[in-house]
Amino acid sequence: MTSARLREIEKAHHLLKDYDGSTVTAVAEIWAEENLGMRKAEKGTEGYDGTLPNGRRLEVKSTKHGAHSDSGTYIPLSPSQIQYADCVLIVFVDYDSCRVKRTIGPVSKDEIERVGRPSKHETRYHISDILKLPSACDSDVKL
Repeated sequence: MTSARLREIEKAHHLLKDYDGSTVTAVAEIWAEENLGMRKAEKGTEGYDGTLPNGRRLEVKSTKHGAHSDSGTYIPLSPSQIQYADCVLIVFVDYDSCRVKRTIGPVSKDEIERVGRPSKHETRYHISDILKLPSACDSDVKL
């Protein structure tokens, strides 16, 4: 006999098997599917996570909500992570509750590249700069 806890894990596993990365990544991508109408790309697709109704390819980046000061200041985006994307959505997820707390975007990848301030070890983009960019989507979804 399977316990109730194991049945819940089986349900979660079935739901998450089509997503790359962690549970938090899946939460962010599912949010984009449900709120922006993103069609999920096949698991393992490099450079973007799905396609918006307007045909633009979207990369969804998830980060921990309120982890430390840098998590609210910078978002790391390497060129290989977003190489085929047209726009980027940043989703802040509360790791304890697995709930979306804040979103930024989607914003055009080209605009993000213009505001980025690369460091020696990674390419980090100021959240405050990204917030000033116009939306790359037909409609904004506010939390």
